[in-house]
Amino acid sequence: MSYVDVLYIYGIARAGYIPQLFSLRLPNPDVIYELLERAHGKAIVYEPELASMLSQCPHRAYAAVDLRDVEVGDAPLPPLPQPTNGDDTVMIFHTSGSTSGRPKLLPC
Repeated sequence: MSYVDVLYIYGIARAGYIPQLFSLRLPNPDVIYELLERAHGKAIVYEPELASMLSQCPHRAYAAVDLRDVEVGDAPLPPLPQPTNGDDTVMIFHTSGSTSGRPKLLPC
């Protein structure tokens, strides 16, 4: 995980979406698409060097480019969402799938 990855994860959460993190150890992109579908995902943000693997992606896909040098000025941010409670999902992980043969979602 790089600093840019952390910025994207925080930015997605700050925009009001729930980040769903995928392991690069998954056997193929179809597994990722299935997990994204089961979590009702809206889009995928990927490392630019993985673009060729996503040629058949059924979701919107955006390359995670490094924007740290882009001048954004004083762009206002919307207010922070109300505090979450213990039942709110703030991030989604997944199991390895080694027991059942397919990964399961782990809402956190």
